Amino acid sequence: MGARLSTKRQIKKDDRKKKLDKFDKAMDDIKKIGILSCCLVGIMLVVSLFIDPNESYAAVVEELPASFKSVMDPITNPDDPNYERPPMPADYAQFITGVSTPRAFYGIDSSGSRLSNIYCMDRMLLMEGGVTYNKDKSVVDESLTTKYPGLIYIIEHGDTLPTELLNTVSSSEQPVLTYYVNQLAVWWYIDIVNGYSSGANDPGKDVDYDGPAAHPYLNNLSVEEKNAIINDTKYGPYIRELITAAVNYQADTNPSLNTINTSDITFTTTDQYIETSLISVSSNSSNFINYTVNTNNNNIKVYNEAGIEQTTFNANERFKLRIPLSEVVDFKVSLNVSIVGSFSVHDAYFYVAEGETTSSLKHQRALLGLIVNDTKSVGTHLEYEIPTGKVVISKQDSVTGAGIKGAVLSITDKTGKEVYRYETTGEDVDLTLPVGSYVVTETVIPEGYQAEVTTVNFDVVSGGTTPVVLLNTPEIDVPNTGLDAGIIYGIGTLIVIAGIVLIVVALKPKNAKGK
Repeated sequence: MGARLSTKRQIKKDDRKKKLDKFDKAMDDIKKIGILSCCLVGIMLVVSLFIDPNESYAAVVEELPASFKSVMDPITNPDDPNYERPPMPADYAQFITGVSTPRAFYGIDSSGSRLSNIYCMDRMLLMEGGVTYNKDKSVVDESLTTKYPGLIYIIEHGDTLPTELLNTVSSSEQPVLTYYVNQLAVWWYIDIVNGYSSGANDPGKDVDYDGPAAHPYLNNLSVEEKNAIINDTKYGPYIRELITAAVNYQADTNPSLNTINTSDITFTTTDQYIETSLISVSSNSSNFINYTVNTNNNNIKVYNEAGIEQTTFNANERFKLRIPLSEVVDFKVSLNVSIVGSFSVHDAYFYVAEGETTSSLKHQRALLGLIVNDTKSVGTHLEYEIPTGKVVISKQDSVTGAGIKGAVLSITDKTGKEVYRYETTGEDVDLTLPVGSYVVTETVIPEGYQAEVTTVNFDVVSGGTTPVVLLNTPEIDVPNTGLDAGIIYGIGTLIVIAGIVLIVVALKPKNAKGK
């Protein structure tokens, strides 16, 4: 017996040890996972330090730098004997004739950070390093004689070339190729806007310009260069597609809110307030973010669809107004509601060399390869009067003229929307309603009455009181003869049965005598 107990204890001890071993192994695994996770996070942080967030041409920023100093990538760098300019891919250089391999042109802001590549706007003018450029006008500024909205499109959509154009060049060649292909699109688009070409399939004509020998034309691209793009089968289709889209692009820089049609607004009422139907705010802009609603009267409140007080709404949300009856003065309510919409607007800006103006340029204008994410506010007003009147509804006994309790009445407007519902108490109901046509319907008839009519049409007139009377006729209290007739039928049945029994009893002696 003792040996058996000892064996059981040993088995339990072994089981306990196995469980502890498993637990220790699980804890070791958790520690390893934790250490591995920390290492991965550390690697990600280190890698992020070497990633330049400004390298994306179409990066969106909240605001652009006020100025920058230009840097022209040198052909050779005396300070770095191993310096080599990034090469232009051979197949690209073959289809452009008379255009030298581009030199990277970029800017350094006041903090010393490198900005994205900068596009040249006026190819026949000077572009050099060491020049301070100041932020000037938007490419769609109203004061510009000629506007260039398509430049926004080119920057936004020229972030990278299609895969089929990049997969044949090395990674070091890709940034140079992307930048210069988009620079060609910028130049040709400007020529189209300035009238030197009608579109991406029209090379236009060379316009004489007494300028540098490297580019003796007023237009940015010569006929020879444009024909080379048109005839190229690899890069040409992409460049021409980008230019065509830029020409058709409509910059959404002047968003607006659509006018609210007040005739579509309906109302409901209670004993304390009048409430509008849900009001929608729309815009002609696809970049509509949200809007804020404010009233000129602190007593008039703004609510969301769930009936919760709120003033700022997303673009797809609706609001309603709640107007206390105390705000009804001289049978009207004056509404003055301010609605301000916020819009996200992408824009691009020119930079001009310090000391120069757009009318007297020595250096080219520069276009920073960044899109600014501007937020614009546009307001509108919902301002009108709601004329009101009164209706006094009586629910009466048609015989005595006394008020009746327990009837349920529903009032609907001309659209069929219920604006008020209540159960009668025997007293008249005095309601303030916006001017219009209504119907009152008795949906529940009190016990002991019949309705003469269940619906009554009425009009609420401005400043007037409309009486409405609904009559119920009392039901006549007729004796319940059904029960008496049943008793009579029962008694009659018993008499018939008794008669049959008596006849049978009377005939029985006669039958006996006969036998």
